[in-house]
Amino acid sequence: KIRVSDHCMKVPSPPEMKRATGRRGLTLTISPLVLFLLILFVTDVDSFSTQIPSPETVLANPSRELSKSILEGMRSSPPTNSPKLDLETYFYDASTGLCSEGVWHNCLVGIASLELGQLDEASQIAQSLWKYSWDGTSFRRRSWSGQWDHSSLMDNSGDSSSAVAAPHQADYYRESAEHRCVQHGMALCFWSRLARATNDDSICSQQQQIAETFFHEFWNQDTNKWTTVSQSQGGGSILRPSASANKQTLGVTEDMVYYRVVDQAIAVLACLEHMQLLNENPDETSFVSVRNLVEQTCRKGILNDFGFQSSDGAQTYMYLNRNRNFWHEGWATLALVQAREYIWPENNEDDAHGASQLEDLWQGLLDRYGDSSSTIWHWATADKEPSHNVRYCGDNALAFCIGRKLGLPDEEGGGFWNFIETLRKDNEKGLSSVADAYPQVRLHPNTELAALVLWP
Repeated sequence: KIRVSDHCMKVPSPPEMKRATGRRGLTLTISPLVLFLLILFVTDVDSFSTQIPSPETVLANPSRELSKSILEGMRSSPPTNSPKLDLETYFYDASTGLCSEGVWHNCLVGIASLELGQLDEASQIAQSLWKYSWDGTSFRRRSWSGQWDHSSLMDNSGDSSSAVAAPHQADYYRESAEHRCVQHGMALCFWSRLARATNDDSICSQQQQIAETFFHEFWNQDTNKWTTVSQSQGGGSILRPSASANKQTLGVTEDMVYYRVVDQAIAVLACLEHMQLLNENPDETSFVSVRNLVEQTCRKGILNDFGFQSSDGAQTYMYLNRNRNFWHEGWATLALVQAREYIWPENNEDDAHGASQLEDLWQGLLDRYGDSSSTIWHWATADKEPSHNVRYCGDNALAFCIGRKLGLPDEEGGGFWNFIETLRKDNEKGLSSVADAYPQVRLHPNTELAALVLWP
């Protein structure tokens, strides 16, 4: 098993909340453990600097080399005789700077680009997403843009003149005006970092709108949870068809709102990024309000209601019976790790910022999803044999990110690196396949890989 500068003058506030009391003073006794954790914390704080790394420094470690290689591979498209780009195999459109047409993956590319010092590329992504996907309230789940060929997605009424077969999970590529928490939240992560890295007033103004509507549309004050779909669109009913297959959950007949732990997790990460921007502005009231949201989401939501006090009691959904999986639980764990100083403000040598609880939680997830090769399976190994399980690129990139944030040693040439090399070895551009069980090279594993190995 695996072991463990004032850019935007006006900032939006989340919904009205009770003002929190100030953090109590603590006497700190320095011990080797505390000193180690303090070094980790300072390292995290330094990563929030508005300084964009120079191109000369981006290859300082294997993670940067990998991320840079993935972005270069996605942006280098082979020649084509078609005036339009294939939806599944052509990942990049130079006219918009977008990698396909979704919001989530383009924001991940934007974050990776910023970490690699590619400010122009990140700015172009933001401009195009704002142009094609933002509708004044939130980001549409998918908007057709750029130069991609959509003829294979036409309905059967005779509108399609294309003989090209529709892509696998074709509904994933269809236009959708749905507003989703994870996409809007990841956009807030991206725009907040971009606003700190640029003096562009338009980016700052966009970031303000994204933050303001995020709190309004996705935070349900009655349940104290973040909804999967915007509240103006109903919040996310259990009768909602899946995005990839457009099918409802079998056996579900009652119309009620469900909640996912991954929405709580991405919301926490988005709030933390927004707080860094508020840190550069003397608006303490807004900062405290957002901090309250982080504390409440983590303590009451993720730890209590979703059961992440321990890995044994954790659940992925509320009010919807679906199997647990590492992708959802990994994001929840990452959110707890990133927010640890607000969840566990106590900083003493026995349990600095919840170190022991986080270690136990992470070890429990590794026992549940890990194996002897130091890789991660999507489903619990006790529930599914390897022949019926799968090791996704995205899951393993997420696990690597969590381990890095916990300060675990990065064993170059170890299980993660060997696994990723196996997924990339057959692609001439060095791009990753979806998983060990799925050899197809697609966009989503590569965007998550490029961003998560450098997650700030």
